[in-house]
Amino acid sequence: MVVVVTLVAVAVATALDDKILATVNTALGTVTGVLAAVAGVLGVWHTLRQGATQAAGGGASSARRSVTAPTGDAPRVLHGRETELVRLRTALARPEGRFLVLAGLAGVGKSALALALHEHAAARRGGSAWWISARTPETFTDGLVHVAQTLGASPADMDELRAGTARARDLWWELLSRVRRGWLLVIDDADELRVLGALDGTGWLRPSRRGLVLVTSRVGSSHLWGRTAEVIRLGPLAEGPAARMLLDLAGGGNEAAARRLAHRLGGLPLALRVAGSAVAWEFSRWDSLAAYESALGSGDATGLLHVDRGAGGPADPRQVPATTFELSLASLTEGGLPHATPLLRLLSCYAPNLPIPVGLLACETVNALLGGPTDEAGRQRHLHTALRGLAQLSLITEGRPERNGAWPRTASLHPLVSEASRSRTVGAPHQVAVEAVVAALDPLRSDDSRTWPLAAVVSPHVRQLLDTSPAYLDEEHLAALLDVAARLVAAAAWSGAADASGQLASHALARVTPLPEDHPSRLNLRAELAWATGRNGDWDAARAMLAALLRTWESQADPPPLNVLDVRHKLAWAVGQTGDWESARAGLTAVGEARRRLLGTDHPDTLHTRCCLAWATWRTGSPAEAEAEYRRVIADRRAVLGDDHVEVLDAYQSLAEGYVLDDRHEEAEAVLRMVVARRVRLLGPEHPETLDNCPRYWLGRALQGQGRHVEAADILRRLLQEQIRWFGVDHPATAATRARLTGQLGTDAIDAR
Repeated sequence: MVVVVTLVAVAVATALDDKILATVNTALGTVTGVLAAVAGVLGVWHTLRQGATQAAGGGASSARRSVTAPTGDAPRVLHGRETELVRLRTALARPEGRFLVLAGLAGVGKSALALALHEHAAARRGGSAWWISARTPETFTDGLVHVAQTLGASPADMDELRAGTARARDLWWELLSRVRRGWLLVIDDADELRVLGALDGTGWLRPSRRGLVLVTSRVGSSHLWGRTAEVIRLGPLAEGPAARMLLDLAGGGNEAAARRLAHRLGGLPLALRVAGSAVAWEFSRWDSLAAYESALGSGDATGLLHVDRGAGGPADPRQVPATTFELSLASLTEGGLPHATPLLRLLSCYAPNLPIPVGLLACETVNALLGGPTDEAGRQRHLHTALRGLAQLSLITEGRPERNGAWPRTASLHPLVSEASRSRTVGAPHQVAVEAVVAALDPLRSDDSRTWPLAAVVSPHVRQLLDTSPAYLDEEHLAALLDVAARLVAAAAWSGAADASGQLASHALARVTPLPEDHPSRLNLRAELAWATGRNGDWDAARAMLAALLRTWESQADPPPLNVLDVRHKLAWAVGQTGDWESARAGLTAVGEARRRLLGTDHPDTLHTRCCLAWATWRTGSPAEAEAEYRRVIADRRAVLGDDHVEVLDAYQSLAEGYVLDDRHEEAEAVLRMVVARRVRLLGPEHPETLDNCPRYWLGRALQGQGRHVEAADILRRLLQEQIRWFGVDHPATAATRARLTGQLGTDAIDAR
C-alpha cells in the first residue's frame, strides 16, 4: 500500500507546480505516519526535480523551445531550392568534414531549407536530428545543454557547458562523437557570430565526418566562417518558382498575376509568403494575387508586407520584411558600425537590383553624411567598413564588372531592402545621392567614349532619383539633378543610344515640375532632347524644337553665351539635315567664330563645330575646301584629344563619307576600314556607336562603288542583323542599311549617319 501510494505521489509531483505541491505536502503531513512518509518522498522528489530543471538550463520550457524545430513554420512545398536540398542531403549522407552555412539576406528562406533537411533527417531510422536557436546567447546555451542532457551528460558536464569554458567545447564534441553516425545538428539564426565562439576549429563549431552541422545565418562572408566551413549563399527565387510559391500559398490564381507579383517582390521568399498568405486569410482585403499586386503598385510595399494574424497574436518581427532588415542594421550599430545605417539609406536612393559604383561614394559629401574622418585613408576605411558590414549581413551584394567596366567594384540592393530603407529616408541622403553623381560626372565630357560605360551604369540611378527624390530636394539640388540628366542624355546620344537618351530626357522633364519652364537646367535638357530626337531620325521635329528653344534663350535679359551657342550649333546641323545645307553652313560658320573667341581655337567644342562645318562645306559644292579642313581638324583633334578619341574617328569617318559621295571609293575604303577596326577595338563590335554611326554602312557603299557587290552584301547583311537586334526594324540606321542592301535607295540612305 505504501509503495503504491508513494508511486502515485511521485507521479502527481511531476505534474504539479510549487504552490499546489506545497498544499499537498501540508495536507499529507497531517495524516497517518504512512502518509507522512509519502509526504517526505514527495519533498525529496520535488527537490530532485528542481535540481534537474536547473541543470537543464534555467527552465525546461526554455530549453524545449530552443531545441525544437519550428516545423509549423515550414512551407508545405519548398519551391525553387531543389539543387540546394540535394546538396544538403548529400552532405548529410556523406559528411565531408566541414560544417555548412546557409547564408543570405533576411527572409531569403534559409530556415525553410534547413527545416526541410531536418524533417528528412528526423524521418530516417535511427537518425538523430537536433535544432538549436542561436538567436541569443541564452537560447544557444539552452540548446547545447538540452542536447547534451539527451546524450547522457552529467550535471557537472552541463554546468561546464553552461559556463562556456574551453573544456566545455571539447566535452560537447566528445558527447557528439558517441552518437551513431549520420546525425544532424541545425544551428539556426546564427547572425551574431560571437555567440558561436571561435570559428577556428576549437569552438562550438567544428568539422566532423560522423555527422553534419548546418548553420543558417545572414552572414555570408566565407572569410569570417573560416576554412572549415562551406558557405552556400541563397539568393531570391527565380520568377517561375516564386510565382508557384504564391499560387500555392494563395490557394490558386492567375499565373501571369503571380509572376508579376513575384517580380515586384524580387523573389524574396519571406515577402512571397506574407503576400500569398494575406490573400488566403479569411475576409482578406484582396480577393486575388492581382488585387494584391495592384495595391502594392499604388502604395507603399513595406506598409502592406506585414503579417496580419488576427486572433493569432502579434507576428515575430523577423517575419516582417521591413522590420527584419532594420534588425540587421541595429546589430551593425551594436557591433560598432553606426554609419552603416546612413550608408544604406543613401544607397536606397539609387535604383535597386542594379550595380552602384563604389567609386561614386568616395566623395566629400558622402563622407560627411557618414561622419567619417577628414584624412583620405581614414575616409576610405570608414566607407569600406560600413560596406563590408552591410555585405556580411547580405543587405547589399558586391559585384565586379566585366573588363573595361566603369568601376572595379559595385554594390547592389534587393528591391525590398531598397524600398524598406528608402521609406525611412528623408532629406540629407537624397541630396547627397545627387551630389555624389554630380561629383562623379563633372570631370567628364559627353563626347568622350571613356565616359559612356559610366554613363550607362549611372543613368538608371538618375532615373530613380528623378522618381523618388524631388520631394526632398531644394531648387539647387533639383537643378543639379537635371543638369546630370542632360549630361547623360548627351552621352547616350553621342554613343549612338539616341532612343534611350530621348526617353531619359522626357522622363526628367516630367519629374522636375517645381523648376520654372525657363530655368537654365530645363532649357539645357530640352536642347539634349531635341538632339536625341534628330539622332532618332526626326530632324524636322528637332529643328522646330531647337528654334523654339533658341527664341526662349534669346528672350532672356542675359542668357549664358555658351548655352546659346550650343543651341545654335545644334539648330544649324538640324537645318542641314532637313536639306538646307547653305543655311547650315552659314549658321555653323557664325557659331565657329563665336566659339573660337570664347573658348579658343583648340577647344573640343570649337573643333566639333569646325568638323560639322567641313561637312556642310562638302555638301554645298566645295569638296576640296572641305577635305583640307577635315585634315586640319583631324590633326588638331589628335593633338588635343589623342589618336583614339571618338571625335578623331568621327572626323575620319566624315572625310570618308565625302569620298563616297564623290565616287572616290578606294580612298574611302582605306579610311573606313581603319575607322571600323578602331571602333571595334575601342568599343566592341556591337556597341551602339559602332552600329549607329554606320562606318560599315559606308564601307558597304564604298565596296559597291567598286563593283564588289558580294563582299558589300556580306558586310551590310551582318550589320543589318545586329542593328535589328539592338535598335529594331524601324530605326533610321536600320532602314538605311536595309535600303542599301536591297537597292531601294533614296535621300535618307545617302545621309544616314
